[in-house]
Amino acid sequence: MNITVIYSTGRKTQSCTYNIARLLIRELLADDELFEFQLPRDMPHICVGCYACIKGQEQKCGGASALAPILAAMERSELIIFCTPTYVFHAPGQMKILLDHFAYRWLIHRPDLSFIKKQAVVINTAGGGGMRSTVREIKDSTDYWGIARTHILSQKVWDHDWTDLPASFRRSAERKVVRTARNVRRRAEHLTPSFKVRCLFTCYQFLHKKQKMSAIDDVYWLEKGYVTGKPWK
Repeated sequence: MNITVIYSTGRKTQSCTYNIARLLIRELLADDELFEFQLPRDMPHICVGCYACIKGQEQKCGGASALAPILAAMERSELIIFCTPTYVFHAPGQMKILLDHFAYRWLIHRPDLSFIKKQAVVINTAGGGGMRSTVREIKDSTDYWGIARTHILSQKVWDHDWTDLPASFRRSAERKVVRTARNVRRRAEHLTPSFKVRCLFTCYQFLHKKQKMSAIDDVYWLEKGYVTGKPWK
């Protein structure tokens, strides 16, 4: 399967999230394509709330040129990996900036329902607490993009770098990598959206069919043919 991986920072050798991601990629990537992006280098533009994307003018966003290759890679991939440590109980700001630019792609607005045939993995490490709130920030977006299944791989590392990670922590991470890879492969055989994603889609399908949302989004759903049927069938 083609894979897109997004790293929240430029750290590599010492980064636990980076090295866990490399282990997972090694498990899943064969002769397929790998697309890698590093934040904030590959998305330096901060969302300023101009509302261009929400109004159907996403090309007028100051970050449109930076977002284009990331979006193209995601569209070509069956798996999207988000590699993020926990900063003060949440995802790093640069990851949030990227997610902000995808607001218009939420199911409530103008989604690309090819995403309902994709999976995601959120790789998260933390020196202490905050792992659940960090993961939720990213999974909220993947669910509302319509991604069928989002897998979570979390590992506490305390204050250790990968280069001095205790053996017990490393073994734990490696076991989770093997388990996550197995789950991704198993789901890929007969991929169906999670119950939450199906519920979200059905809710917004009804609202757009009744033209209860913004006019531009209602028209988009109608023109795409999203107002009838179930895209996972």
